[in-house]
Amino acid sequence: MPEASRYLLIDAYNVICATDSLRKLVKGKLEAARDQLAQSVRLIHDAEEIRVALIFDSQKENLEVEHPYGVRSFEYLYAPASLTADGVIERIVKRVSLPEGVSVVSNDNMVREATRASGAMALRPEELFDWAKACEKRLLQDTQRHNKRNKQKFRNGLDIDLKF
Repeated sequence: MPEASRYLLIDAYNVICATDSLRKLVKGKLEAARDQLAQSVRLIHDAEEIRVALIFDSQKENLEVEHPYGVRSFEYLYAPASLTADGVIERIVKRVSLPEGVSVVSNDNMVREATRASGAMALRPEELFDWAKACEKRLLQDTQRHNKRNKQKFRNGLDIDLKF
């Protein structure tokens, strides 16, 4: 996959808490809610070839990065205890060379306002999930088209009589 020129930054715990189905999962295990959010967002990553970062508040001393799917263009960022996920998002948006290529997802009005003020696009969690559903549909259609093309192209090129 080529290096993405577009970025999707997600205020992860904020989105989890703002989404009924994910919030219910948190009661059991926070990791389950995080993983389900990541799976939904992975559809956008794969369909749009967009770099994705789920940004989490944490108690870690320094900013830490994980690549849960083994690709550099999909990452978890854990904000240092001295800075919130909101702060990490704001710093990233201010430092990118083309903020119009950045989309930020949060249910926090202040995060969305700061995002817009920096020239990036701000989305609500429900818009993120609508986008993910559209990407899932597109990926499924692409797969079906690809499989159909492969079926049409395949033919047995061996002219062998297998009758005994």
